[in-house]
Amino acid sequence: MKDVKIWALLFFIFIFQYLLSDILTIRYYRPDFIVIYILYFGLYYGNYYGVIAGFCIGFLVDLTPMASYFGISPLTYSFTGFLSGYLQNKYNRLSPLIFHLFWVLIIAFHFMIFTYIKFQLLFEVDKIQFIFRWFFSFIYTLFFILVLQYFFPIKKLQNA
Repeated sequence: MKDVKIWALLFFIFIFQYLLSDILTIRYYRPDFIVIYILYFGLYYGNYYGVIAGFCIGFLVDLTPMASYFGISPLTYSFTGFLSGYLQNKYNRLSPLIFHLFWVLIIAFHFMIFTYIKFQLLFEVDKIQFIFRWFFSFIYTLFFILVLQYFFPIKKLQNA
């Protein structure tokens, strides 16, 4: 029963992302609620299940009109699930600053890969504009993670 709730929540977040991503778009920048869920999922269940959940939801995203390039979503979500899974049970071993810095860097890395693959030409032509696209996409999603931190702090996860 617990597994059904987890996958139902993942499907709900997928529908939430699909329906609200156009409404919450500011210029080119969309918040990525799926990467937030994959981060929490990887922290709670570990890197093996984080990769599986990241790949499954990424493949589902690629089958919708939200995807720009086929294969980029499973790749980036799998990386995020894998890297966040390594932070499982590390909150007490690392200082809180280092722990939170690591998950912020994981999200930044996710958006760096995604932005680089999506805007390769922009990277070659105008690196400053590329960095702005990456940074503002990252910050926009990070804002939603910080709001979510108020209600569901990462340090309160059972295994973190």
